[in-house]
Amino acid sequence: MQSETDPMILDLYLPQYDVTETHAVIVDADTDLTWQSIRRSDLSRSSVIRVLLDLRSFPNRMQRFLKGQPAESARPPLTLDDMARAGFVLLGERPGHEIAFGTAVQPWNAVTDDKPPPQLEADRFAAFDTPGYVKVAFNIRVVPYSSGRALITTETRTAATDPTSLRRFARYWLLVGPFSALIRRLTLRIVKSDAERRPGLMRPPDA
Repeated sequence: MQSETDPMILDLYLPQYDVTETHAVIVDADTDLTWQSIRRSDLSRSSVIRVLLDLRSFPNRMQRFLKGQPAESARPPLTLDDMARAGFVLLGERPGHEIAFGTAVQPWNAVTDDKPPPQLEADRFAAFDTPGYVKVAFNIRVVPYSSGRALITTETRTAATDPTSLRRFARYWLLVGPFSALIRRLTLRIVKSDAERRPGLMRPPDA
């Protein structure tokens, strides 16, 4: 059984970091229903999230167009099970309580030629220190809040592997940070809506 005194998975894989961002929401549903929503909610239902992700990938899509390469197919669903497709590795999961993912990226490079991020396994993530990258890790946790309610928190941490990368990321984050925060707030809104929805109730469109 998970103890509240146990360290977060995030603390095991990225205990030291340059930037952190945390968001939380109270859910009028028990922890079991809330966890099911965390694992199953489709974030691509949000038109705002879709637009922000499309903007981030626009330089690569334009490059493919200019090279005469075929366009990407329609965006598939985006659940936590799809994080590997987005370049993230599963760092760990404590079912019913916490799940965490990580990756190493060069986010200041708008055009990547579809080059994938370094292929990191979970057991190599903490020690990864190749210069020129920023390690990114995030988690989603759920804990009881009161009778029949739950508290969801999500924290994102970043750690540059060298001073030059830290300076590059700082400039990048000035522009992108507010949109990253918006995606996380919308993610929590979707999960909350799914957890609180009565069985059989039609799902309303998300923002």
